[in-house]
Amino acid sequence: MKIQDVVDKILAYHPEIPDDKPGACDGFKCGNPGDDCTGIATSVAPSVDVIRRTAELGANLLIVHEPAFYTHLDKTEWLAGNEVFKEKKAILDKHGIAIWRDHDHIHSHKPDGIFHGNMMELGWQDYLVGEERFERYFRLPKTTVRALALFLKEKIGLNGVRVIGNIDAEVSTVAFVGHIYPPTPEERATTFANDKDIDVLIPGELIDWTTASYMRDAGQLGKNKAILHIGHMSMEELGMKWAVNWIGDLISHELPVTFVRSADMYQYV
Repeated sequence: MKIQDVVDKILAYHPEIPDDKPGACDGFKCGNPGDDCTGIATSVAPSVDVIRRTAELGANLLIVHEPAFYTHLDKTEWLAGNEVFKEKKAILDKHGIAIWRDHDHIHSHKPDGIFHGNMMELGWQDYLVGEERFERYFRLPKTTVRALALFLKEKIGLNGVRVIGNIDAEVSTVAFVGHIYPPTPEERATTFANDKDIDVLIPGELIDWTTASYMRDAGQLGKNKAILHIGHMSMEELGMKWAVNWIGDLISHELPVTFVRSADMYQYV
């Protein structure tokens, strides 16, 4: 089975997205699609350590969700002469690894492949109460913010969890939110934290002076409100872990498919 054969099966599984879609970012970022596929690795982001681990596994197709080369579209012209880029590309070339990015397609899948995968890996499928494009709402059995943070730390493999608000609050309603940034910051804060009666927000991005400040004040006033800020890639990582299941099914398990943890990019001192 060629690398291109694997990708063709994935593209047939996903909804079709026009190649000329503005901002379309999926596709091969390096490697030779015509090579025989020796194995598949999935990860949320192709860091140097993820690439090294892929090579150790003997895999030469790395399917990722986020960019390889530091911009949304993975353009590399601006990196000409950059030492980090050259060394990273040299590792890929040495091991003959092809990187194929699955971002727009997996998010366009029904259900969204990333958020669905997160839900399944967390075991929260029975608690889903609502969803929008980049948002999922859950009503969990009563827990505390601290216990929830520790649960996510273990499940995702985080180095730590940044908590804003009332860390000892008893909570139930939780929202995974892809991005918290304007259109209108004031409306965004109250929409998620108030109008939807959300106890805990888990955002990909956060603005300190809008929603974060609102939730801090709510916690200081004794409200059962908090934010668990784990970072964009960590928030989506379990979606690429779950991808091992459906990719394996697509290729009838003829090749090994292995999840490689990109891991929390933050270190704490």
